[in-house]
Amino acid sequence: MALRFDTHLRMDSGNRYDSAPVPPVVITSTSKRTKHMNLFKLELQKKTVLQKLSMGTSHIAAMLNNLFYPQATRVPTDAQYQTAQDELSAANDEVLLLEGKLAAAIATRNDKESIWDTLTTARAANCEAVTPKNLAKLATVGLPLRGDPTPVGDMPAPTNLRATMGDDEGEIDLQWDAIYGSSSYIVECREYNPATGWSQIKILQQSKFTVTGLVSGKTYAFRVRALGPKGEGPWSDEAVKMAP
Repeated sequence: MALRFDTHLRMDSGNRYDSAPVPPVVITSTSKRTKHMNLFKLELQKKTVLQKLSMGTSHIAAMLNNLFYPQATRVPTDAQYQTAQDELSAANDEVLLLEGKLAAAIATRNDKESIWDTLTTARAANCEAVTPKNLAKLATVGLPLRGDPTPVGDMPAPTNLRATMGDDEGEIDLQWDAIYGSSSYIVECREYNPATGWSQIKILQQSKFTVTGLVSGKTYAFRVRALGPKGEGPWSDEAVKMAP
């Protein structure tokens, strides 16, 4: 092809006179990358060892003579994967064996402990029968004696109040550390945002309680105080939780 006099090519451009113009280079930005979503749903963290071994067995069988995935291209290799399968299976068998031995050993220990408890209780009763109400002599047998009852003072504020979602909609489970000497606990509740006045919802002896009938999606605050021989103690710190 004849060269036109108005061509844009330079004599020193390194192009032949009859070559076509070099197309411009287009630089594609790589700043935005599309996230690849795996098509396999392994969920290995949710599976037990036995479930994983079953999956591995199925996979090994399915890959046998699988023409879609030639053996030479497999990563890890068949040998590596089979070794991992066999070693995990052997380790799991060892654990099951030891767990069986441990369960039997614990059962034996529990039986022996029950016999020991019965004999120790009988020995203590025998000592009291031989020297009834004689603390000086009973103190020589090496068994603990009852001490004088500890007087109960003012009730402290309950500590470690926790609020967690209950099993059903509109339920919140409350739990706190028990207080020595308390006869009961008073539980109060209020809406957290916007804040409303406190309302008493329960008086109970246990250090846990499930609040029911709450509005799902609404946030509530809770507090507890103990009731003892000298009256009511101070309130605990608030625990805040949204009702499920």
